[in-house]
Amino acid sequence: MAPNPQKTPAESGTVVVNSRRFGSFAVREDQIIHLVPGLLGFSRLHRYVLIEHQPGSPFLWLQSLDDPELAFVVLDPGHIVPEYRPEPWAEIMKELEAESAEDLKVLVIVTIPPGQPQEMTANLMGPVVINVKNCRGRQVIVEDPRYSHKHRLLDR
Repeated sequence: MAPNPQKTPAESGTVVVNSRRFGSFAVREDQIIHLVPGLLGFSRLHRYVLIEHQPGSPFLWLQSLDDPELAFVVLDPGHIVPEYRPEPWAEIMKELEAESAEDLKVLVIVTIPPGQPQEMTANLMGPVVINVKNCRGRQVIVEDPRYSHKHRLLDR
């Protein structure tokens, strides 16, 4: 397992991350997203940060701080399914201490098969919901037959 990010004395209030994908970078503690109980299959990892893929791209990276070798490609589902509105939000809002739905950022994890980017899919059944005001989040299971865990992003 990769070493945990360390605070450096010279950078109080920041965490230094050393990842293969992004190299060494500092993250302010107020940027750290706490996902409890963690993502499905990664329940021991709770601290993440969002990293822009490139300017203008709809894709982001959800980089683990607890295992710097782990990063997920994520996307706002509104880019692929404009009417995406999983319910109910009331319980999620309460759990994440959100005052309104506008406090919540919804992201879906994208899977890109090696060497086959044209086959990429998004998991609309397991969105990650983040309260942007307090950086608390969780992965939610959506039981709605309109949504798939392998929603194709590109037409064949």
